[in-house]
Amino acid sequence: MNMSAVLHIGDTSLTGEELLSLMRKYQLVPQLAKEMLIAAAIKDYEITELEQQQAWQNFCCQQQIGSDRDLNSWLQQHRLEQQDLQALINRELQLQKFKTDKWEDQLESYFCQRKAQIDRVIFSTIRVSEVHVAEEIYLRLVSEEATFVDLAPLYSEGIEAKTKGISGPIELCKLDPIIANALITLQPHEILPPIKIGDGWLVLQLEAIVPAQLNEEMRHRLKEELFNRWVDTEVQKLLN
Repeated sequence: MNMSAVLHIGDTSLTGEELLSLMRKYQLVPQLAKEMLIAAAIKDYEITELEQQQAWQNFCCQQQIGSDRDLNSWLQQHRLEQQDLQALINRELQLQKFKTDKWEDQLESYFCQRKAQIDRVIFSTIRVSEVHVAEEIYLRLVSEEATFVDLAPLYSEGIEAKTKGISGPIELCKLDPIIANALITLQPHEILPPIKIGDGWLVLQLEAIVPAQLNEEMRHRLKEELFNRWVDTEVQKLLN
C-alpha cells in the first residue's frame, strides 16, 4: 500500500497531489470551496436535542423509514453510517438557521423587487408562420366572430393547438422575454395584435394575472435565491 496516499478507492490509491490534480480535472475545486465556505459560516450555530429529534423524525417520514430495518437499508444504499446521517441532518439544521439569521429581514424588500418577475399569468395564444394568417385570426378574435378555443386547434402550429390556446399559470420570468413584455402591457381579456417571434407570429390574449404571495413557500424560495447568490459571490472571491 502506498503510505503517502490520502485516499483509497477500490484498488486505486491517490496521493494528495494526485487528488488535487483530479479535482481540477473534473472541476470539483469550486464545489469543495463552496462546502468549506458553508462549513465556516454555520459552525457556530447550535442545535438543541429537541431540534435534532424533530429533524430526525421529519427525515424518516420523508424517506418512509418506519423501522430499524428500513433505516439500515437506507444507510447501506447511501454508503453511510448512522452518525454520518445525523451529522448531515444537523448540518442542514445549522444551514437553515444561518439562512434565517442572514436573510429573513430582507425577504419583504426582496419580494417587492422580484414580484414583477414571479407573478404568474394565464394567457391564450395562437402561433402561425404567416403574418397574413395571424392578422386574419386577430380580426376574427377582436370582432368576436370566434374565440381562441375555436381557432387554436385549427390554426396554431405550436403546442397551443392541443391546449385550445391556453397556457399557464406560469411565472413571467420563465417566459420568452418577448412574450412576457407583451403580456405585461395588456389588461385581462385584452388581445394583442400579431407580434413576430422567431420565425413565426403570435396572437396573444391575457386571461388573468395570478399575483405572487409572500407565503412560507415563497419565503423559503427567496431565501434560497439569496443564499445561492451569496454562495456564488463568496466562492468566486475564494477562488480568485
